[in-house]
Order: sequence, then structure tokens, then C-alpha cells
Amino acid sequence: MKIPARFSSLAVAVAAALLALAPPAQARNVRLMESVPDAIRVTRTHDILGNLDLRFGGDTANGARLVRRDVVVKGVGTTKVKDVGDDERVRPTDHDLCARAFEDAMTQLAFAARSARATAIVGVVSNYEGKPFDDPTHFECHVGALKAAVTLRAQLATGTAAPTPPADVPVVSPPPQPAAPSVPVISPPQRADLVPPPPPATFQPLPPAPAPAPTPN
Repeated sequence: MKIPARFSSLAVAVAAALLALAPPAQARNVRLMESVPDAIRVTRTHDILGNLDLRFGGDTANGARLVRRDVVVKGVGTTKVKDVGDDERVRPTDHDLCARAFEDAMTQLAFAARSARATAIVGVVSNYEGKPFDDPTHFECHVGALKAAVTLRAQLATGTAAPTPPADVPVVSPPPQPAAPSVPVISPPQRADLVPPPPPATFQPLPPAPAPAPTPN
């Protein structure tokens, strides 16, 4: 049975309209919480930072002498040409892409710190799309089909302060040292003023007795 041309054209138009109304496929955006120590271990972060101090967590900026505030960087980890092959298992995992993005963000922060003559990068928090995620041991990573993004906000300082402990962590002070027992101080007996000895006696010889007067005859 032959379908009239007008019905065929109508079917094509309806299909096109349905395709136009169909919602577009959403891009992949996986949110991951990655470990800071693990990312540092598998990347070149130590070499990148050199002698710069790195502190994650907003409280680590307390007491530091800040030279530049709220430095925001966006690190990107991409799929490299060598990662793609016939065997899809050679493609980097989401964690690998996040590590690459973390390393890129560290490179940008280190460059900003040296430009500002800072010695420390403190108060580092995740800041994806302006929404802070404050954790001293984890950072936020968003992974798409072929790349990952890590956005960090940091403070640049010329010195660091000891991290403020969380409120639920008790601060144990060392017990007070007992006071040393009082030891009586015995003063030496007061010496009487020494009286100088009397000068030695001086004896003057007596003059010789006068000769007796002669007796007159």
C-alpha cells in the first residue's frame, strides 16, 4: 500500500516537532569529596609549593598576617591524548582527573603567593560556583565527561598561626606545677663592730736622779 505524500510529510513534521520539544541531554557533573593528603601524595604538590606552607580549613587563617585576601583559583584536570585508546580502561578515573585539577589549582595558588611575597597559603576552602565548602582534610571536585574542576579560595600570609581547635575538642592544659617549699633563709649573725686594740703602752725612761749636793766641811 502506498502512503500518500502528504501523510509522509506530516509524519516527518511531527517527528521533528517531537525532537524539538525533547529536553536536551544533561551534561555530566559528578560532585566528589576528595582527600587532601591523598591528592598531595599522588601529585607534584610538594615540588610546586617548595617552602610555602599550606593549610586547609578556614580557621587556619586566624592570627596570620595576611598580605592578600580571598584569592580564588580554578584548577582543571583534562583527559590527555595518551589517555584515550581502544581499551577504555586506559582513560583516567574521576579521582585521577580530580588530582590533576587539584595540582593545577595548587600551581596557581603558589604563583599568586610568590607574586605577593607571601610565605604561606592558609584558610584554604573549596569554593565551587561561589559556595564555600570548609573542611581541613577534603576538597570539592566536580567531574564531567572529559575533565574535572577544583575551585579553591585561599588567604595569602607572611606567617602562620597554630590552627584553632574545633569547639568540640577539649583543650587540656598542663597541671599547675606545685609551688616550691619555702626554705628559711638563715642570715649569718650580725658581727659586732670590731674595736681596734689599744695602742701599745709607751714607757718614757725617768730622768737620772740629781747627784747629792756636797756636804760643807
